[in-house]
Amino acid sequence: REGKERKRKHDNFPRGQKREEKENVTPSSALMTSFKSFQLELDTRHDKYERLVKLSRDITIESKRTIFLLHRFISAPNGEEILNESEVKLDAVRRKIKQVAQELIGEDVYQFHRAISPGLQEYVEAVSFQYFIKTRSLISVEEINKQLIFTAEDREETTNTVKVFLFSCDKHLSGVEMQ
Repeated sequence: REGKERKRKHDNFPRGQKREEKENVTPSSALMTSFKSFQLELDTRHDKYERLVKLSRDITIESKRTIFLLHRFISAPNGEEILNESEVKLDAVRRKIKQVAQELIGEDVYQFHRAISPGLQEYVEAVSFQYFIKTRSLISVEEINKQLIFTAEDREETTNTVKVFLFSCDKHLSGVEMQ
């Protein structure tokens, strides 16, 4: 081993041959066109994924703030005021979830599951905690889903379209487990 240099995979090809291969590929070839379209599709998907991650972080932060607010319910003399403020905060979170739902129209939700799951679990925890304080019982998945039926009024459309973002049972349980 002492006198020998280690041979690498790419050492089998003469350097001139590699350059010739690169020069033979034209930007308008079918292969390059295909790869350009794949690149565009992947870039679009990654951009959407990043937007969803940011929205999920916003949902997580606002949900945590709501939970911290609700923790003051017991010691605060103005419990109704805290519940009203928590409802305002959760409405803001639902608007973020509506943005997530709009991003996912026509998409396979499971491809973006990891991007949105933390925020959704934190939202379920916040809603569950608020509901428990109000009713002394746990909120059902159906009740959470009722809160997440969105209507959109587009200028181009004469009728309202309904956008629904439904939680599965595992999201509900994940959010409730955290409490």
